[in-house]
Amino acid sequence: MKLSLKHILLVSAIALASQSSIVLAEEAAVTSDAADVAAEANVEEAVEADGDAGKECSADDSSCITPEEEPSAEDPKCPSRPHVIRCAAKYLDTNQNGALEREELDSAMGEVSWIVRGLLKVIGSTDAIMKKCDADGDGKIDIATDMEATKETCLASCFKRNAFKRLFFPECTE
Repeated sequence: MKLSLKHILLVSAIALASQSSIVLAEEAAVTSDAADVAAEANVEEAVEADGDAGKECSADDSSCITPEEEPSAEDPKCPSRPHVIRCAAKYLDTNQNGALEREELDSAMGEVSWIVRGLLKVIGSTDAIMKKCDADGDGKIDIATDMEATKETCLASCFKRNAFKRLFFPECTE
């Protein structure tokens, strides 16, 4: 079998791309805490600088969009925390008890394709997730109460929400 230069370059590019994404994910894991802090500071500055924040709409103001009327399309690069929580409940809560148990997280992590396993370093181990997201320490992450209580630590950054969604439920549109 004879391979053309075109085929060799294509295979090389695919191999290089898969390795570079893993390296980038590993580098991102190291700097993710600093990036989280910087990203949160940027969001706070943007909210403070927004002059329309909290603006009340009058009945005849057609240019004003209330939060209830805002388009619900998710940004694929930065999924919202409620979106990721709904998707986690749908795809990871296999026994449908309203909580993510350690076994469910372990099972989901074990099913991750070898190509994207580098992203697991970004979101952390099961122990790290439980530490950040299990507010009451009962060994399971209750979708309603624990997720509300851990807003500051669990899936707090856009980067981590995006990595979590891409790993476990990239097709979710909840």
